[in-house]
Amino acid sequence: MYDVCVGLGYHCESTYQLRRVTGVERAHFFDWLDLDLVAVRETVAADFANVLRPGLCEPFSDGACVRDRGSNIRFFHDFRAPEGAPLTSAIIAEQFDAVRSKFDHLAARWRALTASRSRVLYVHQDAFDESGAPDLAALHSLLRTRYPAHDFDLLWLRRTPPTDAAALPPGVLWGTVPLDPGRWEGDDAAWDAALAPLDIPRAPGADRRA
Repeated sequence: MYDVCVGLGYHCESTYQLRRVTGVERAHFFDWLDLDLVAVRETVAADFANVLRPGLCEPFSDGACVRDRGSNIRFFHDFRAPEGAPLTSAIIAEQFDAVRSKFDHLAARWRALTASRSRVLYVHQDAFDESGAPDLAALHSLLRTRYPAHDFDLLWLRRTPPTDAAALPPGVLWGTVPLDPGRWEGDDAAWDAALAPLDIPRAPGADRRA
């Protein structure tokens, strides 16, 4: 049985669905962020030192979010502009220390979890089918090397089945969660089906149909 499920992006759909299925709302570092698998790997390899360095955050997507140039992570929820206004460099500078403090805390939580006896299922939603088996194998190897006593598996969820699944190493699982157009939260039934075979924490009444 897995004690904890930890999302590794790509974006808000993964956080929403893992919280819905497990009923656990304890925050983890990559929750509610917009980032690809390369950014996840680089952030773990850097022990989070590449994220939110001073002077590297800028308004992005016409001020809808903040892009951190050091990590290529997009922050849609942590920097706040007045209602109806875009994020600006001045707003980012004013709020930077508070946001940085939050993510320092979440990085410490990650380190504590990887040093604990908990068995963890890491879930990466490959929202645009960008990655291949070598990319997932590289992340798995990085986690195994960086945290040798850590008990974990990695679940790779794509929109369509991977063509190179046979090349995945032990400890890397895969499934599919097709796009639900117009619904940022994703397809509840597809997530239920993808997670059903796994022994994870579940919210009371959560659907476990395969």
